[in-house]
Amino acid sequence: MDHTLLLIPAPLSASGVGTGLARRHQSRKLGHLLDAQSTIVGELLDLQRTVAEQMGAGSFAERVKLTGEIVCEEPLTAPWSGELCVAFTNTITCLMEVRTVITTTDSHGNTRTNMRWERREQTLNSLDRRCGFKLHQGNQILPIEPEGAVLELKTVFTQVDPPTNGNTLNTHQLGIRREEAILRPNGMVFMVAECSDASGNLQLQTPQTEGLFVVRRGNEADFSRAIRR
Repeated sequence: MDHTLLLIPAPLSASGVGTGLARRHQSRKLGHLLDAQSTIVGELLDLQRTVAEQMGAGSFAERVKLTGEIVCEEPLTAPWSGELCVAFTNTITCLMEVRTVITTTDSHGNTRTNMRWERREQTLNSLDRRCGFKLHQGNQILPIEPEGAVLELKTVFTQVDPPTNGNTLNTHQLGIRREEAILRPNGMVFMVAECSDASGNLQLQTPQTEGLFVVRRGNEADFSRAIRR
């Protein structure tokens, strides 16, 4: 069983730039969703066989969207909740108050200093793990290679532990929060992916060029509404 360790990207620091980039990203995401072909597993298996006969094995690649049930013979066990899953994320966050000093000068040159405490959070550690699983539809099954997929996870564990460090002049630690989110190894999902036999077997995977690879609960309409929001 292959467990893949993934990195989580850091957020954009400038809110204005971040908002513009996010809008363009969502627009591209919606375009990729609309471009993907709605299909079923049986049609993909038949089409791949036809392409292999005409062009040779490893020639098939199609952007698709489809719905099916998750199947996993060897699921992971999420360490904090103990639940079985095909993916989990553990996040440790420091909850704190930070002393902020703001100095202002009015039109007459008078200086005024204000001090206040602001609530902040700092991610100390984050771990993502996932394993291979399959999409079951009727009596047909397609493997899913989860590396690079955007998975919709559900939070199943949250706990705030006492502070680990004492207070300083500028910081008050409030506690350490541990959160765990998982994708359970069963139930219906909606997928957008590339279906390809380039690896030697037909599977759902990350597009070789730009495109979506998403596994989430719900349906296409739910995903489309989420993107538009």
